[in-house]
Amino acid sequence: MMEKQLLQAHAEGSAAAELPHVLCPYVLVLRERREGDTDDRQIALLMDNRSVSPERMIGGLLDFVSQINTPLVRLCLSKNPIGPEGARLLGSALVTNNTLQFLELEACDLAGSAYRPQHEGVLALAKGIQSVRSRLCYVNVASNDLQPQGCRILLGALSFHKTLTALDMSDNLLCIFNDKQGYLALSYLLQYSKQLCWLNIDDNPLTATAAIALKESLATNHSLTTLHASHCGITNDHWLNFSSGNLTSRLEIHYEPMMKVKSGLTDYC
Repeated sequence: MMEKQLLQAHAEGSAAAELPHVLCPYVLVLRERREGDTDDRQIALLMDNRSVSPERMIGGLLDFVSQINTPLVRLCLSKNPIGPEGARLLGSALVTNNTLQFLELEACDLAGSAYRPQHEGVLALAKGIQSVRSRLCYVNVASNDLQPQGCRILLGALSFHKTLTALDMSDNLLCIFNDKQGYLALSYLLQYSKQLCWLNIDDNPLTATAAIALKESLATNHSLTTLHASHCGITNDHWLNFSSGNLTSRLEIHYEPMMKVKSGLTDYC
């Protein structure tokens, strides 16, 4: 009965894309359509931890995401092994999407194996995220074992995003092998993003040099109000220096200095 009502509701508005039948079990209605309106209904698709593979994404989901004027404002695919191919397909669909505001891709193996990362999917995803149509406000790419190059690709796509206000990059590998591109991309994001107010980089290994770059970019940022940076390897002395000046008058920093052991890769930080 519920599936029938959902399909009927979407068919009523000519401006809105029709919801595929196979997606109905994952729908959470955030706002019902009001009488006389045809395009103000909002839904979320909660598909986290549902064993969604690239093969399963090819059908109704990506077709629905790629359409304009859908009621979809939140898409959660976290904890699904979509891999680089799934990231590529999703990125292609996002290029034309103009309604999605919340994109959750935690623990999706976006770059494949941390030991042999593949960035084709991340590149396509970045292209979709930075589309001129994009209305994303919140992006979560935590726990994807993204190394500096993968982090750079995604952070670069978000640096000049017009609507992004919150980003979760926690539990990745911003800085390993003395590779600067990850934390430098983070610095550029903080320098150039005009809307970002919430950032989570917990559990990312950062060197002392990276910490200095972070501090300098925070000093030039005027939008960020909350920073989560626990277990990044930054010492108490570094955080005391962060607290100097006018920085903490506008910025709330959450941190625990001890760095967790993530994998053998962090041995090379």
